[in-house]
Amino acid sequence: MADALTVSVATEADHADWLRLWGEWQRHMSGAVPEQVTAKAWEMITTPGSGLMCLMARMDGVALGIANISTTPFAWTAGPVVFLQDLYVAEAARGKGVGSALLKGVYGLADDLGAAQVFWLVDETDTELQAFYARHGIRTPYLRYMRRGWEW
Repeated sequence: MADALTVSVATEADHADWLRLWGEWQRHMSGAVPEQVTAKAWEMITTPGSGLMCLMARMDGVALGIANISTTPFAWTAGPVVFLQDLYVAEAARGKGVGSALLKGVYGLADDLGAAQVFWLVDETDTELQAFYARHGIRTPYLRYMRRGWEW
């Protein structure tokens, strides 16, 4: 029998698993989000209507991936769009369909929210990740700019 892969919206009960995967994601990205920011993010994730949500992927009950998303109104659609902020799959679970299931879950949640679009950013040097996303969406010609670098 195949492993049971599920994707669901994170709840308070997912806190420890989210913290573990969130920490792994930060280390993978060579980042370190301050603890107070992490705590506030989790509070927002578990507060309905905050605009910040998380999907958790589990295989046979073990948390293997997260997708942090936010919603925002968008002038070009006169309605919400979804920004996929983070999609992370534990290294040992890569290649098992977890990332694809998470992305499919994000698309489904966006549809449920009436969002006209889902968008995300990809490291311009990570060709493997670009190939993954090319199987699930279209590449746009836009570059990202920011006011300044992150403080951490």
